[in-house]
Amino acid sequence: MNTIAISSSLKYRELIRKAISDLEEIGVTALFPNLDGEVSKEDLDIDLMKKLEADHFEAIESSECLYVICPDGYVGTLVSVEIGYAYAQQKPIIFSETPEDLGLQAMASEYINLDEIERLKEISPDSLS
Repeated sequence: MNTIAISSSLKYRELIRKAISDLEEIGVTALFPNLDGEVSKEDLDIDLMKKLEADHFEAIESSECLYVICPDGYVGTLVSVEIGYAYAQQKPIIFSETPEDLGLQAMASEYINLDEIERLKEISPDSLS
């Protein structure tokens, strides 16, 4: 794969940054819009939330797959929405760990732990469909 959208709760911001760095080192473009936007919860309103999600949907459309970073299986509401969008776009969905939710597990194309992230380079999106 050459371009991957990443989805994760921003509480894992440092894991997201490391994943992006690790992927870039092996020649994979990793997309996570607004990672450094530093938006506080107090600044969030419905219009900003719509923009943030639209940006992530665009990243998903521009990618070959969605990689979900979900330590201990935690997937928040907005990440679940992004997973649903990727699924509707027929993009492979790869999780770093098994999500807690059985419905999300049913959408998984593959599981690749963060320690093995270089495997993403070798995967063909067609092999995951």
